Amino acid sequence: MAILKWAIIIVSSIGLIGCTTTNIDWEEAHNIDTPKAYKDFLNKHPQCEYSEQARTRLETLYYERSLEEGTTKSYSEYLVKFPQSEHAKDIRARLKEIRCQDKGLISMFPPWLRQGDSSDPKRHASWLLSDSYIGISPSDIGRNYKASGDDPEYPLELEWGAGHLIYFSGRGVIIGPDGKYVLVGYDCN
Repeated sequence: MAILKWAIIIVSSIGLIGCTTTNIDWEEAHNIDTPKAYKDFLNKHPQCEYSEQARTRLETLYYERSLEEGTTKSYSEYLVKFPQSEHAKDIRARLKEIRCQDKGLISMFPPWLRQGDSSDPKRHASWLLSDSYIGISPSDIGRNYKASGDDPEYPLELEWGAGHLIYFSGRGVIIGPDGKYVLVGYDCN
């Protein structure tokens, strides 16, 4: 019986220490109030009484940072991390505004870029630019083309043709062999 009593005391003490550690870690993250502090807290305590608060604060800090920077990159990075957040609609609107005001981007398709038919069976076998292409400078996708997606919700869906690229869907920028930057996926009218 004495052994059972000690076992209960030890287990209870470990539980209290765990709660204390969580409280201390939360207080520290809350006082530091940076994305890194909240990420570290969530890595240590993914499911605790403060986890939802930490996630909410982390999202808010990233949102504020994206607004402060006000770039396509910062907006795209936010959307990669929080595509379904309460601020996603606002960020998408800001991203569209920046893209549509950029005079260096053309919205008419040059000869090397063709609009694909959404009912085309090739569309399902087409090349989809993954999240690794979202929010970066246009990267080489081969055959003297570069591309960058803006939003993981609308990834670029492309297919190679003979001497041209076929665009099916998505939002972002495609650069052709002639060096022209083409904005795709936005209605800027």
